[in-house]
Amino acid sequence: MKKWLSVAAVMLLCLALVIGVACGGGEDEEGVKEVKFGMGLPLSGVYGAVIGIPSKQGLELANEMIGEFTVAGQSYRWNLIFENQEWSVEGGAVSATKFIFEDGVKIMHQLGADPGFGAQPICEEARVLLLTSAGIDALGPDKPYTFHVMPNSWWNAPPFFRWLSTAHPEVEGVAMVNFDDINGYGIADAHTKAAEYYGFEVVASEFTPAGTTEVYPLATKLANLNPDLVNADISMLVAMRELGYENMAYYLTWTTSWGEQYGWEKVQGYLIYYPMAVGEGLPEGVGEFAAEYEARYAQELSQFAYWEAIMLYVMTEAVKKAGTVDDVDKIIATLETETFDTPAGVFECGGEKIDGIGHFLSWPAWIGEIKGQDYHVIEEILADEAEALAEEVFGK
Repeated sequence: MKKWLSVAAVMLLCLALVIGVACGGGEDEEGVKEVKFGMGLPLSGVYGAVIGIPSKQGLELANEMIGEFTVAGQSYRWNLIFENQEWSVEGGAVSATKFIFEDGVKIMHQLGADPGFGAQPICEEARVLLLTSAGIDALGPDKPYTFHVMPNSWWNAPPFFRWLSTAHPEVEGVAMVNFDDINGYGIADAHTKAAEYYGFEVVASEFTPAGTTEVYPLATKLANLNPDLVNADISMLVAMRELGYENMAYYLTWTTSWGEQYGWEKVQGYLIYYPMAVGEGLPEGVGEFAAEYEARYAQELSQFAYWEAIMLYVMTEAVKKAGTVDDVDKIIATLETETFDTPAGVFECGGEKIDGIGHFLSWPAWIGEIKGQDYHVIEEILADEAEALAEEVFGK
C-alpha cells in the first residue's frame, strides 16, 4: 500500500537534476494553438484491454468532437499525449516525470489509484494540475493540485446501500471481492463503511490480483458462505453461479458483451451501481456520443470511455471560464467555484466535508439491473443528493 512513497521520493530526487522545462504548445498555420494534456492510461495487459484502450478511444473521439475552443480570444485545441502507466505506482511516477519534464504539460490525468499516487508528489511539487481517480486518501488541503474526476465509491456506495436497505430488507450479509491494488482497497473501505452504516454485516472482504484466471477456489469459498449479496466482477459471479450461488450480486461496471460471452441466464438481476452510457433515459448528448463511438469503433461505449470523455468536456469548460490554459492556480480556482456544461449535464466539484478541500468532481449515482438482455435503470440519484449522502456516511 505504501510502496509508492519510496518510488515518489526517488522520482523527486531525480527532478532536482532536471534543468529547465519544455513549456508551451505549438501553433499551426491556422493560428490555432495546442494545449498539451498528459494522459496516463494502462495501455497493455488486462487493464489495458478492458480499461485503457476504450478510455483512449473515448478521449480521442471527445477531443475530435470538441474541436477548437476559444480562451481569452485565442483559438486552441487539445494535444492529448498518451503514456502507458500500466496501472502501477511506478508507471504513474515515470509517466508523470515524462509529461512534465519532457512534454512540458501543466495539466495531467492519471487513471487508476496506483498510478495516481505515484504521480501525485511529483505533480504537487511541480505545481501541475493532476486529475485522477486515486480516491479520498489522495485529496486534502495539503494536496491542492489534485482532483478526483471519475465516478467513485464514496459517492456511489451510500446511495446503493440506502436503496438496498428499503428495496431488499431481506439482505443481511454482504461479501466483497475487489482487486488487490490501492484502488481495490479503497473501494472495499468505502463499501464496508457504507454497508455497515445502513445496517448490513460484511461477512467477507477478499482481494484478487488483476488478471487472475483461476477464480474457482475463491468462488467456491464464497458460494459455500452463501452471502445474501456479493460484490463481484463478472468472472467471479459466473463461477459462483455455476457452483450453485443464487443470491444477489452487484458490481461497478457492465458491458453487453459480458451477457453474450457468459450467458444471459447467469447475469439476470446483476446490479450495477456506477453511472452508465447505455440503456434508457440517457441525456441526448450522451446518446449521440455513444452512437458515434459505436459507429467509429464497432463496440459499445464503455463506462470508462464515457467517464474520460466527460472529464475532457469539463476541462474544456474550465479553461474557457478561467480565461487561461497555463495558469494552473486560476484553473484550479475555477474548478473549485464554477459549474461546467457537458453532454451528460452540469457538473461541479464538491465534497469538502469529506476531503477537506472539495476536489471531488460530482457525478450522479445510478443503480441499474440486468433484465433479459438489457440494462435497466432502477434509480438515479442526482449529484447533490449523492454528495449529501456521502457526507452523512463519510463526513469528517
